[in-house]
Amino acid sequence: MMKLRIMKRDLSAPASVRLGAGATLVLAGLAWGVALPGSAVAQSTSATYPIDGIAVDQDGHPVSHAGVTLAGTQRGVLADSDGRFRLYLRGGDPITLIVSALGYAVREIDVRPGPEAGPITVVLARDPLAIEPLTVTGTRKAVAVSASPVKVNVVPSAVLQRNATNNLVETISYVNGLYQQIDCGVCYTNNLRINGMEGPYTAVLIDGMPIMSSLASIYGLNGINPALIEQVEIIKGPSSTLYGSEAMAGVINVITKDPRFTPRFAIDASATSHAEGNVDFALSTRPGALSAAFSGNVAYNSLFMDDNRDGFTDIPLTKRGVVFGKLDWSPEGQRRGSFTAKYMYEDRFGGVEGWTSSDRGSSRIYGESIYTNRVELLGSYLPTWSEDVRIEGSYAWHDQDSWYGDARYDASQHIAFANLLWGPRYGRHDLLLGATARYQTYDDNTPATSTEDRRFIPGLLAQNEVRMADGAFTALGGLRADHHDDHGLIFSPRLALKWDATDHTTLRLNAGTGFRVVNLFTEDHAALTGARDVVIASELEPERSRSLTLNFNQVVEIGPNPMMIDVDLFHTRFSNKIVPDYDVDPNQIVYDNLQGHAISRGVSIAFNQNIDFDRFLYSVGLTFQDVYTVDELGGREDEFFAADARGVFSATYNARALPLRLDYTGSLTGPMRLPAYEAPFSRPERSPWHSIHNVQGSWTFASGYELYLSLKNVFDYTQPSPLVDPANPFGDAFDTAYVYGPMRGRHLMLGIRYGLGR
Repeated sequence: MMKLRIMKRDLSAPASVRLGAGATLVLAGLAWGVALPGSAVAQSTSATYPIDGIAVDQDGHPVSHAGVTLAGTQRGVLADSDGRFRLYLRGGDPITLIVSALGYAVREIDVRPGPEAGPITVVLARDPLAIEPLTVTGTRKAVAVSASPVKVNVVPSAVLQRNATNNLVETISYVNGLYQQIDCGVCYTNNLRINGMEGPYTAVLIDGMPIMSSLASIYGLNGINPALIEQVEIIKGPSSTLYGSEAMAGVINVITKDPRFTPRFAIDASATSHAEGNVDFALSTRPGALSAAFSGNVAYNSLFMDDNRDGFTDIPLTKRGVVFGKLDWSPEGQRRGSFTAKYMYEDRFGGVEGWTSSDRGSSRIYGESIYTNRVELLGSYLPTWSEDVRIEGSYAWHDQDSWYGDARYDASQHIAFANLLWGPRYGRHDLLLGATARYQTYDDNTPATSTEDRRFIPGLLAQNEVRMADGAFTALGGLRADHHDDHGLIFSPRLALKWDATDHTTLRLNAGTGFRVVNLFTEDHAALTGARDVVIASELEPERSRSLTLNFNQVVEIGPNPMMIDVDLFHTRFSNKIVPDYDVDPNQIVYDNLQGHAISRGVSIAFNQNIDFDRFLYSVGLTFQDVYTVDELGGREDEFFAADARGVFSATYNARALPLRLDYTGSLTGPMRLPAYEAPFSRPERSPWHSIHNVQGSWTFASGYELYLSLKNVFDYTQPSPLVDPANPFGDAFDTAYVYGPMRGRHLMLGIRYGLGR
């Protein structure tokens, strides 16, 4: 029977309850912003007036089903098939409308509701790659990327298709500053690092809801198929003010497709030379008061490959099925609510050839077998009695039934989350006030979890974004307070400043804190299968981070083809890291906060240019980082698997006359610290430089079909076997963590897409 012993410090006041200088500064900033001269509450009239308009392209043709959103809110309407729309707005100050449509650049237009307001015409410029998309992740309100005071990287669906894959993690690992780390060289579990920090320090959201837990992030990310995604929004740096725990290193927000904009019917089927098969399909209704979309995904791989000759499969064998449905309720074109449901099942295996399901859990032949069931439910409601209120909720159930050789790990987690947000605009002030609640349970079969772990975490947040009169300067301050039974109140302040120095030069300064309350038993679960006592040596403080990021954005006019240059300087300090100690006593697991700290600092630079309006596009990104830990004695060690330098690059060429699109993506990864092993299993403790390159050709036919052919890992680079002592997988020396590069070589992918109507 497991024993849980807790030895607490004598603390007069937990550190998490104390209001630090940073939180005090942000509170003062919020109060100062509300009291600025000339920023009195706008005296808007209670009367509402219709605003009629039409969205057209540059040739005067109507843009069907364009979305029209009130800036800074989630409210808006959908234009009809003739591009016409009508909104009812309160009279008073000018209001900014954001007009967007698939294949067109975002357009902002100011209107003044009132009895004299006439019809408006919004001209949209064609932009198939959505260079200026909308984002909601930085402030929880819809704004154009260039207008957001918080730096957000947006990856549209069109960019995701440049390197076709059925794995979201692989796709976005080509974003500057992100790196896919393979945690296990047998079952191929993975995570995404932002600026070198480990995957659990990044919050993964679906449509803005934090439903990915530390347990689900192991396999749940692989169940998000790129075909379901409208765009991916990425923030590098702590974002706990808006998103709470797990947002220490950054946020990845996956925005799923809107039923009002999806094709009536779509299919994407592909196969690879490694005998992988993948099929995505989608159906949707015509846009109306109630719009619906239903889609599914089936992925299958049963080919055992062992090119590195270690006796184990180089890539896991998988069977995965996903069903996804989404409803949108928009009476009279006014969006009022949505509901999303998703179910995923995956059967994943890695191990020795000859293993069958009858060997699951036996010591006859080694295999790692993971069965995953996952359910996600998300909903939002915008009530009719207020234009500024939004109610959101989500629920996720994740069940993992797995065997690692003859060691079993069976775990289940439930997470329910709710948001009540109020976002009024008063003069130059854009406020966001909210109440949140999170309830989660976790249980597994390990000795460390003798009873189900349950947590209820309520929270409050406040944010104020102030735009100065000339529009060149924007300041945003925010503060969040979460209550944890074990830690009391945890405060998370943030501050963001944006200065448009010229029409082509923008500076952003983002500062903030992050925190993470660790569930001790969802990580390193393989080490918790023994009969050890769990000892908590002191009252564990939440892991914390403090971050400062400076962004410089410059548009360089090069004839009609401007170049975008982004430079980021980042510095994040992590403290209170919770680590398990297995060496104090062979019969114990001793948990305590690390007395030292960790640092992630560096610089990244990116270049993007669109030449001759989508004829040729390219982007290059470079990140140089220094990621390390310092112990209580001042000793420094580099962080494992954090490369000193990494580059990503891509290019697209459209041969319009054929029509043929050629895409190229690649990455260059520098040396990183790797685990050390004793003789006779010694390995280099630094990885070599290595590079991966992919090319793809896509042919579009007038009938709506698109045929694509991809060549992955063109130069066939793979690392040697990542396994330590693979000849004795049930022995004490066996290890699967020595992974720094790709394990699958050059291969082909052939696929076809088809979309019908909208």
